[in-house]
Amino acid sequence: MRVGIREVKNRLSEYLRRVKQGEVLLITERNVPIAKLVPVQENEQPLLFALVEQGIASWQGGKPRGVAVPPEIRGTSSLAALVVEDRR
Repeated sequence: MRVGIREVKNRLSEYLRRVKQGEVLLITERNVPIAKLVPVQENEQPLLFALVEQGIASWQGGKPRGVAVPPEIRGTSSLAALVVEDRR
């Protein structure tokens, strides 16, 4: 089913109920598709968990700790200047 973004905003609960019942909702803006709202599948799992199961990623169950030793910033450039330089 195709529906405009304004209509979805005005009747969100109704459209969520329909998606919950199995319908796929194609949301449009000025008749151009911008999003698809689909029901969640029972066996569907988040991508990150799938990557862990496939052995591509690992997770020990905690929050990320970051790097053990932060990188050394050399020179007198500001952080913003370093970021701009890195993007070149």
